Amino acid sequence: MLSRKNRACRLNSQPVLTVVIDTEEEFDWATPFDRGNRSVKNITHQHLAQEILAKYNIIPTYCIDYPVVENDEAVAILKGWRQKGQCLIGAHLHPWVTPPDEEEVNRVNSYAGNLPGALEKQKLTTLTDFIEARIGQRPVIFKAGRYGTGPNSARILQQLGYKVDCSVVADTNLSYDFGPDFTGLPSQPYWFDVGGERLLELPNSRGYDGVLARWGSTLYPAVAGATGIRSLMAGILVKTGLLERIPLTPEGIRAEDHIRMVRRMTACGKTYFNYAYHSSSLMVGGAPYVDTDRALKLLLKDMDIFFDFFFNDLGGVHKTPLEMHELLS
Repeated sequence: MLSRKNRACRLNSQPVLTVVIDTEEEFDWATPFDRGNRSVKNITHQHLAQEILAKYNIIPTYCIDYPVVENDEAVAILKGWRQKGQCLIGAHLHPWVTPPDEEEVNRVNSYAGNLPGALEKQKLTTLTDFIEARIGQRPVIFKAGRYGTGPNSARILQQLGYKVDCSVVADTNLSYDFGPDFTGLPSQPYWFDVGGERLLELPNSRGYDGVLARWGSTLYPAVAGATGIRSLMAGILVKTGLLERIPLTPEGIRAEDHIRMVRRMTACGKTYFNYAYHSSSLMVGGAPYVDTDRALKLLLKDMDIFFDFFFNDLGGVHKTPLEMHELLS
């Protein structure tokens, strides 16, 4: 599995935030995966968040998948922002919509790391080359669709010249759905060696609040079980104020929850935070988190409130994944 051999990075005490966006087609997440789901109308809605990000001088990373890259309008929008220095472009692999179309489309194969190594490499090579041809720059930042890394992923990323991976979700076991098990991996940035080369891991942020927050990385996986928040014990911990896990995403999570989690984590010495969401969440009906205009306005408002807290109250700074790579090198 990706990133088992690792070496921790040392940051100073100032909180650091990156913003990495899963930039992809919109589809009904409750239905089976379908190679025909290729609509990317949501890209025309990204300006809604881009304006908020620019307000705080945040340069987001749009990790884009194949249906986005093959769409002329989407490419024009994202390429324009990149050329103005307003964003970075990375890669996001959804194997079921990325050629070659050799595997059966099902839940197991929706995690690219479950594919045979040669096919996983073919798909990521196709996507990487396509992004370079269409955007004008080869991507070096990667985020696996569905966090779907596997035993060959790190080697493939190294061979294709990637510098930063953003696929790991610390303290999370997705094996109940045929996905990877990230239990025991750090929540803060770290390096791992692949054939003598180093790849920087910037994990997705899942922080904790509550009396036992300092020990969350140890306690939560143990009590949550394979299905995480569905665990009865995890629910009891939340209700009693002992331990609550809070993802750093505006999708279904309110700004006030992010704020109390980040305050608690920084007090525990955790200073790196990776803010993430799906591009489809900026279009009403594009993702399950935003089904009304009101829900969309609330999501954008929560983004604004959290960024204002992080930079103006907490005194944090923004770094792109490549700036993190340079800083930690």
